[in-house]
Amino acid sequence: MRKITTDTYGPAAKELIALAIAESRPTELTFSPRADAVRAALAAMTDQTISANRRVRMPHDAESLRAGLWLLFDFENESHQLSQNVPTPSGSYWHGILHRREPDANNAKYWMARIGEHPVLPELLQDAMEIAAAAGPAGAALHQALRAMTSFNAAWFVERCTSPAEPAATKILLEIQRREWTLLFDYNFKKAFA
Repeated sequence: MRKITTDTYGPAAKELIALAIAESRPTELTFSPRADAVRAALAAMTDQTISANRRVRMPHDAESLRAGLWLLFDFENESHQLSQNVPTPSGSYWHGILHRREPDANNAKYWMARIGEHPVLPELLQDAMEIAAAAGPAGAALHQALRAMTSFNAAWFVERCTSPAEPAATKILLEIQRREWTLLFDYNFKKAFA
């Protein structure tokens, strides 16, 4: 699995992401109570605090980053307001993740269908297979389903995340969801500021 570094992220974004990692966010497949302690930091987020003072190249991708950070800390309304107004595949992807976490499977699948073959999906499929395989017998069924895919099936993932599952499978799905967040955030960061 490729290591994603936050070296070029802005100080506030790095701090929020480090806190999320320390707290294992998201903590559940669905929304948990909001992390009100970071509300002010999220509200103060600017392009410069996300990007270490680099100029925005792609404004929609910068807006997606803000939607993703609000989502990471379980601020459903704030993330929704941003993602629903980003008319790109990435905006639809963040919007789909949000509805998946509500959970609203039909709405999530609608938005996931709008992303097309998003550039993060091939890597997400490989990483998801690795995560499932590393879980041993608990991940065998997920690993087998993922291996059968030629590309990451976002609708399948919505179904898995919004349906009751054994605790061991839920733990694996949550780890895949965290990796999905990381890959999508890094993709948007590079498009917004590279």
